[in-house]
Amino acid sequence: MKPLTADDARGVAGEVDKRAEQESQDPEVIKGYAEGPWLDQLLAAAENGRKYGTSTPPGPTNSPEVAPAVHAWAGAGTGAGERWILAASEVSSHAVGASQNSAELRWSLHHEGKDGTWRATFRAYAPTVSALPAPAVGPDGQGVTGGDTSKLAADPAEVCGRYYDYRNGKDGTDASDTGWDADIDAARVTRAEGLKGLPERLDNPKSLTTQQEPTRTPYGPLWRTVDGGALVACLSVNTLTVDMGPGRYQTFTSSGWSGTTGIRWNKYTQTQLGMTMLKIPAGPGEVSIGAEASWPYTFDGTRYDGS
Repeated sequence: MKPLTADDARGVAGEVDKRAEQESQDPEVIKGYAEGPWLDQLLAAAENGRKYGTSTPPGPTNSPEVAPAVHAWAGAGTGAGERWILAASEVSSHAVGASQNSAELRWSLHHEGKDGTWRATFRAYAPTVSALPAPAVGPDGQGVTGGDTSKLAADPAEVCGRYYDYRNGKDGTDASDTGWDADIDAARVTRAEGLKGLPERLDNPKSLTTQQEPTRTPYGPLWRTVDGGALVACLSVNTLTVDMGPGRYQTFTSSGWSGTTGIRWNKYTQTQLGMTMLKIPAGPGEVSIGAEASWPYTFDGTRYDGS
């Protein structure tokens, strides 16, 4: 199989994004440009739209807009002829009539299926527009995947599970388990404080539960970086279940779940699909976040009927 050049990889990533901008609600169409966790998220969103309708009319076709000058690295096959692309593209968003646009850098993974079709599988956002990934490139021009991981600061096979355990403050986890950078430490504190204040923010429901279920092993290939480190993609499903109790309800003024705003909910369960790209340094060092996003996933609610 002929290796992809950098131009080939950019072209593939751009074409997949172009097809994805159709925003179709047809599962068969969605399966033509997405697979894996990104397909799961899109199918859940489409099902939610069929179940609850849409909250707002669709935006203009150029919002969001993906810059055509995408950066992309083709990954060597990970077995069975599989090929992957790691891409980074600037995504600009704006409201109709807005005088200013906001821009974010989106890291994404694309995978070539057995039918030869490339599909998007993973998407997350870097902390700054200039924070490009830095994959190593081999003599064949392909991104280097796999290899010896014994000298890395954390075991790639376990780092996803350890990361989510640490972020969630799971008993028995602390900074000595793995070296985490200051941003991850701050996110751990923010989450703990947020959970403490959650009942009050939700108007003190009768019952409230939160749960995070991480996929403990990385998704897709292990991408080696120019400094000898590695990039790994991690996934988690985060669930919030709320029961307001008899005679009470909650109304969303904004929501990532289509068709759920402006409705009086007596009970609901909402899940988000977390996607995080971790950066693992070579040798002693701290694991950090390269890109991260939390996508609306499933929603199931019981409307308040006045009782």
